[in-house]
Amino acid sequence: MDSHDIKLAANILEALECAKEANALLPPLPPKMKPVYVRILNAIYKIRDDNGSARVSDISKASGFLLPNTTKFINELVELKVVEKFTQASDKRVVLVQATEMGEEYIQKYVLSFHHGLEKEFLKLNEADCITMIETIQKVYQAMKNVYQDNRN
Repeated sequence: MDSHDIKLAANILEALECAKEANALLPPLPPKMKPVYVRILNAIYKIRDDNGSARVSDISKASGFLLPNTTKFINELVELKVVEKFTQASDKRVVLVQATEMGEEYIQKYVLSFHHGLEKEFLKLNEADCITMIETIQKVYQAMKNVYQDNRN
């Protein structure tokens, strides 16, 4: 590896640190709320039906989490009284989730308000640059995952 490759790797890691610092600028969440819970609430908001409910499996797909992890996060949100789980009489196998009153408040404040405030600023950026950034971060993530998985074996 030559010095150019090392500098590129260092610059990428610095950019990721900058992204981490940018993420840290988001307003603080309530006690016991984790950023991952906001991702679950965002998924529920995006895919819920007219009754306000969504299937756990659909939440898993929309959030990008594996089903067991999604179930764990939802159960934790149930304990916090942010969401509730239930089944329909017509099919007890399908578990549905909906936001509680507190959950709806969190969706308004920590999903919609966050996104609305950021969108105003992001609209000032070139859309193609934003798409390139998103794709590049995903590629960098995969590359780093490949390196670290290879080092474990």
